[in-house]
Amino acid sequence: MKQAEKIGLLADSHGSLLSIENGIERLRAAGARSLVHLGDIFDSCKNDDLYAIYQTIVRHQVQGVKGNNDYQMENRLAQNNVPGLCPDRKNELYSYLKHMPMRLVDDGIWYAHSQPFDSIRSFYEPIDTGTADPAERIFAVTGFSVLFCGHSHASILFRWSAGRVTRERVSPDESIVFYPDERYIIVVGSAENNECGMFDKTRMRYQRLSIID
Repeated sequence: MKQAEKIGLLADSHGSLLSIENGIERLRAAGARSLVHLGDIFDSCKNDDLYAIYQTIVRHQVQGVKGNNDYQMENRLAQNNVPGLCPDRKNELYSYLKHMPMRLVDDGIWYAHSQPFDSIRSFYEPIDTGTADPAERIFAVTGFSVLFCGHSHASILFRWSAGRVTRERVSPDESIVFYPDERYIIVVGSAENNECGMFDKTRMRYQRLSIID
């Protein structure tokens, strides 16, 4: 995966077509050259806009990683347990979800729904539990410089510096500079809660943004 200079980040839209549309519009207006959705595009309990959401994601070339709700929707489609979709659309959506990766990697920049491993358990288990313990374990067994993820719905930064891991809140519109001698996990807030983020890869800088001011 090779990304453009400015990457717009969305997470946890949970079946809200409006959140996705508004998030894409906000990030494009802020200069995003590419877009990544960090999982839970869909919601296992919402069926009304499934195909419209899929079309929007494809039309705007949003890259996505699989979240736990996306996985549950994939299973429901496989069991023919999603009413209101014709067979062609069901098969198209199922194929999209089936082939959605669990992790995207761009050199030292990783993108995942939650913990960045190739197991079903990894996108169910949150990184942010209110302590730095899970982040500390992840830093110990991985080699990324920055991990962007979702799942926890709150904007949180975990910083590894000189062997110590801290958990820090990210303020609205705060800009964070990534330094080469540190490592980071950024939990991007939920699009359903009006949150998104922008990663400037050239300047190695992240900014928390509101979808609608």
